[in-house]
Amino acid sequence: MSNLFDKRKTVRRYTDEPVPKEVILDVLRDAQKAPSWANSQPWEVYVATGETLERLRKAYLEAYDSQQAPDDSDMPKPKAWPDYLQERMNASYARVFEQSGISRDDEKARAENWRNNFAFFNAPVAAFLCLDRSLTEWSTLDVGIYAGNLMLAATQHGLGSTPAASSVSYPHLLREILEIPEHHRIIVGIMMGYEDKNHPYNRPSSIRVPVEETIHFRGL
Repeated sequence: MSNLFDKRKTVRRYTDEPVPKEVILDVLRDAQKAPSWANSQPWEVYVATGETLERLRKAYLEAYDSQQAPDDSDMPKPKAWPDYLQERMNASYARVFEQSGISRDDEKARAENWRNNFAFFNAPVAAFLCLDRSLTEWSTLDVGIYAGNLMLAATQHGLGSTPAASSVSYPHLLREILEIPEHHRIIVGIMMGYEDKNHPYNRPSSIRVPVEETIHFRGL
């Protein structure tokens, strides 16, 4: 029997095939089963498809191409990573470029690869996960659990998915086009759709560190 956790991967390029509304609803119904503090289910999810998503994609690319600085994110970003985590990340970046066929000195290809992020990876569905500003880190944790459920549910229903911090780089555009109110803090965007299996951006496969590096047993 195939393992759902092994099947899930980060998709970096999607086909143009639209996702039927009923498939999207099936994914969202399964994601909704995520646990949360006292079953509060605090997530607010704005799903963009079709013409609305194309407006958003165009606006993001125009902002990126004009070198518009990203907004202050609703989610604070780390100012620095501990050295051992930065090493993992650097190794991952190098692996992605190598497996995508992008050489270290090919600045044009690297720039196009990064621009792909602001095109939402050509995904036909984008879900933006939000949270009421009055809530605390505990509810942010609940949104993270929901995000994991959402990506596994997408895999279960034959879709690829991509969690992307870059997708929330311009929250003012998200608020304007998706009508997200100010009292909803924008946490992260998750792209979904059918993987373009022939695209080189989808060749990379991530490597996880051994559990011994991150798990600290006591009494076992």
